[in-house]
Amino acid sequence: MLFFKSKAKWLVSDFKKLDKKFPSDTCIISTVKKTQAKYFQFLKRTRNTYELSHKTKIPISNKYGTPKTLGRDRLAAVIGAYTSFPKKNNAVIDIGTCVKFDFIDKNGNYWGGNISPGIELRLKAMHHFTAALPSIKQHEPKDLLGLSTKEAINNGAVLGVLFEIESFIRHLRDEKGPINVILTGGGSSFFGEFVKSKIFVDSFIVLKGLNKIADYQKEHS
Repeated sequence: MLFFKSKAKWLVSDFKKLDKKFPSDTCIISTVKKTQAKYFQFLKRTRNTYELSHKTKIPISNKYGTPKTLGRDRLAAVIGAYTSFPKKNNAVIDIGTCVKFDFIDKNGNYWGGNISPGIELRLKAMHHFTAALPSIKQHEPKDLLGLSTKEAINNGAVLGVLFEIESFIRHLRDEKGPINVILTGGGSSFFGEFVKSKIFVDSFIVLKGLNKIADYQKEHS
């Protein structure tokens, strides 16, 4: 399994160059954007290629009420968590544009989760939907209480997410018992320094889940 950060726009020639350096026989595609047909044609011609959807075979039991609307990153994340910590209760908290909370039990049953605004969304909303609150950039809070309007806005957004994470972990453990909690996403390293509950930080949990799903297709095709 290879992880690397790709550029924004890919050409078929880029895939060919990647193949020469890192040959592979399997590919899984997970995207909410429309993928150009030429990419599919090239990938399907050169390897086993799968596209993740609500119809894809997966190694867990999906109890979500509307599987067609479930974000593919959320599904891959809980599969990655269950793969990393099998036979244990797992919660994944993905901190990005939105903060996504998801739970999968020790028997591999995915029971859904919650979605709330991320820090940038909170900061933009406060500026956009009020007449006087300024637009600011996220930074580490200096104290619990802000001594200026900018500090108060930042604290409200950053500490609001932090307290939400802490409260979610506490309530879920009270209800479900012992749980592994994995923080992932762009804000995971930042919040991993401040969350007092026992957690793991894994930036690659979604990719690990996608890798597991791809392997599962080969095993059950």
